[in-house]
Amino acid sequence: MPLYNGRWSWGAEKDHKIVLRTWADQCNVRERRVAVLHQRTLVESVSAGLDERVQHLKAIWRGDVAAYTVIATAVDPSSPDRSIKSYRDALFAIASLEVDDEGTFYARYSRVLDARDFQIDAATHRTTPCSGPFPIDKQLESGLSSATVSEKLPCMREWLINVARSRKPVKYAELMQRFDLWYGTLFTSLKKLGQACVATNEPVITALVVDKDTGRCSKEFKEVFGITDDEAERERCYAYWSSTEPKAVPAVPQGEADNGIMLRAGEVNDDGLEEGVARFMSVEVRQQQAAFRKAVFLAFRGRCAVSRCDVPEALEAAHLVGRDWRAGHNRAADGILLRRDLHTLYDQGLLDLSDGIACFSPRVLHHYQDLEGCEVALRL
Repeated sequence: MPLYNGRWSWGAEKDHKIVLRTWADQCNVRERRVAVLHQRTLVESVSAGLDERVQHLKAIWRGDVAAYTVIATAVDPSSPDRSIKSYRDALFAIASLEVDDEGTFYARYSRVLDARDFQIDAATHRTTPCSGPFPIDKQLESGLSSATVSEKLPCMREWLINVARSRKPVKYAELMQRFDLWYGTLFTSLKKLGQACVATNEPVITALVVDKDTGRCSKEFKEVFGITDDEAERERCYAYWSSTEPKAVPAVPQGEADNGIMLRAGEVNDDGLEEGVARFMSVEVRQQQAAFRKAVFLAFRGRCAVSRCDVPEALEAAHLVGRDWRAGHNRAADGILLRRDLHTLYDQGLLDLSDGIACFSPRVLHHYQDLEGCEVALRL
């Protein structure tokens, strides 16, 4: 059962057999079940490993596969970036999948067997199909595990922009692992990303990717872009993505910014708002939506309508339910400023704002209890 990618795969699939790697501290021996995907991971993480796990779970959900799990013990279970210390000396046959009210997927196992019996057991074992549609919205699937280089480029660009804001470089290996690249596709990706920066008069963002030993860009960086001082280019990236607006933004028509919006008096003053707008607008999603995003940001004075978060890089302009940017609904009154995770929940129907208060789905409420019932700075 070879891993599709030794760097990021969380499991393996071959000939109608699927084996998932899971964690010992997330296994309930009494109930004979182990967590295979958490809702928070699904909402907050985008990686090829996560996307592959979703595809494996989708296949198990449909049934007609022989599904198993091997259970690993983490070196440090409290670490967000876990590494494997050891495996349990057994294979667990997955009888079925189930999802709790919080949106966590569990694999319920029926029996434990010796790994030497795997091939014989897999000839007859079949996991029970689940009823109903697969409970992960298609929009939450990143597609990174099977995407082409061109399809990955927007995700890579957004990730590197966030890296620039952290004011530290990343290693080539880290980029390769996150986006499932080999050396040939790595060079192609960096070249295309850098050329796009040159075309828009931005600092070459690929200067952030460096060799683990030298801490410098490869010689190809100089050869392709003619930049001899990659350290200076990194500093340009840090400054540009942290405090400047990368593209000209069309002006917001007079009166549009406050059309239909209700803000709490005295909640935010104007100090730093201009800088906040620049930081917010540097997180580009769709170029044609720049005016809408700026209008919504200004209308909400740079604060999330639910959490009151005022970190521009963490905020997104969401279209209200029933509004569609394709239909020209791009006025400030068509949108609401939300923290990125809340935007995702809102789009997926896991956050309801229709009554002017925040109401979270039971599937995610345990993570957002502090915001449940909050008054929303919005007049519908």
